[in-house]
Amino acid sequence: MALARCRKCGKPSGRTNEYVAAAEPHGYLHTAAVCGSSGCEEPALIWLTSEEKAAFDRGQRVFSFATQTMKVRVTAMSPIPA
Repeated sequence: MALARCRKCGKPSGRTNEYVAAAEPHGYLHTAAVCGSSGCEEPALIWLTSEEKAAFDRGQRVFSFATQTMKVRVTAMSPIPA
């Protein structure tokens, strides 16, 4: 399941899923997608698992989060922040 994290908070770690790619949500940097880290309100990249990255490569652009509270539309892959 996708996760939302800003460039500053970076790639999610210590989670059940391994995240391999970051995608830009529609309208990034002026997006409604906000970082899910506690206390952070920066614009988020959408982090994808290998299965989600493969789906992106096949043309899928809408991804769900683990809690199923919402979905997000991505438009492009983003370089993985250092």
